[in-house]
Formats: sequence, C-alpha cells, structure tokens
Amino acid sequence: MSEIIPLELSFRGQRPYLQGTALYEGAIAAIGDRLPEGTISIIFHSLLTKQPDLVIGTESLRHLREDPCFRAEMRFGTGDTLLHAALLESSRPVVVREACNEKDVISAAIVDTAGKSASLKNSSVGSLIEQVVFLNKRLHLQLLPELSPKWIFAKLELGRPLPPAPVNSLVLVLKQVLANRFTRSEILIDNERVGFISFSTPH
Repeated sequence: MSEIIPLELSFRGQRPYLQGTALYEGAIAAIGDRLPEGTISIIFHSLLTKQPDLVIGTESLRHLREDPCFRAEMRFGTGDTLLHAALLESSRPVVVREACNEKDVISAAIVDTAGKSASLKNSSVGSLIEQVVFLNKRLHLQLLPELSPKWIFAKLELGRPLPPAPVNSLVLVLKQVLANRFTRSEILIDNERVGFISFSTPH
C-alpha cells in the first residue's frame, strides 16, 4: 500500500523551479514521525515547476518511473524499516516565492582550491541542506568554471538525516568529476563524513 501526500512548497529566489533543498525539507516534514532512522537516498530526475505529490510506501515504487509526472525517487532507512518514496509533479501551481539564502551562505564560505574544499564555520544562515547545496555550488563555480556556469542538485546520499543548523563546521570536498557533467562531493559535519551530494550540468 502507498499513500499520496500533496506538498505545498515555495519558489526560492528568482528560480522558476522548486529547489532541491525545498523538496528535501518538504519530504522530511511530510513524513514526520514515520521517518526511520538510518540512511537517506534522493535522486532527482528532472526539475519541478508545479507542486509535487509525495508518494510513500513500504514496498518498491519503481513502477512510478514510467509515470510521465515522475520527478524524483527517495529511500529512507534500511532493512525492515525501509520507506520508499517518489515525487510526482501535479497540476497545482506554485504561488508563493520566498527569499533565497544563497548569497549569504556563499559570502561566508571559505574555499581551499588546492584541497578542493569549501567550508562554513558555525553558520546559522538558512537550513543545513541549504548550506550544503549552496556551499557545493560555490565550490563548483570556483573549481570548474570552464565546465558550466550552472549546476543542478542531482543526488543526495546520507548516513542519517541532517541535523539542524548551525553546526560547528561544515565542509564539502569535491571527490569526482565524471564526463565533465556529473560530480560527487563528500559532506563533512564537525569533521565526520555524513554522506555525499552529487551535481549535474543541465541537459
């Protein structure tokens, strides 16, 4: 059995699509107390310009990949507690636009070009997922300016849900660049690896 939860999210900044940060936060909030402990995996397949419906279930939702409205797949937990989820784009418009914290996060970032890393110290600007995404974008624009002026949040792999901001130290380290279009960066919180985030260039 699966359940459909309509989400009501906001555009952020001037983007004409829903940010991956908003989709992560919306899904986590909608699942609420049912969120199992353990790993989180999110793969975004395409952008959403309208409100999403979150589909959750204890059995695989792989069949939804054939749905023309399919936009993302998610997994929470492992083993007996595994919760499957997917995002389907609805026909409901996004009517609210909020300010974006990107400039404030980027302005506080420290980039180490030689170490292929970017860091924030005890920053309370935005949520932690926003800090992770914007810090990684800053790192990409600094290290890979010749590949693309635009990078999109494509995948998130976490050992556990992100804690609330602020944390003492957040560091993103670029680990892989594949086919000049896909990247994978390590996420370190207080010197502990908590997962990876992947970016891609637009098609």
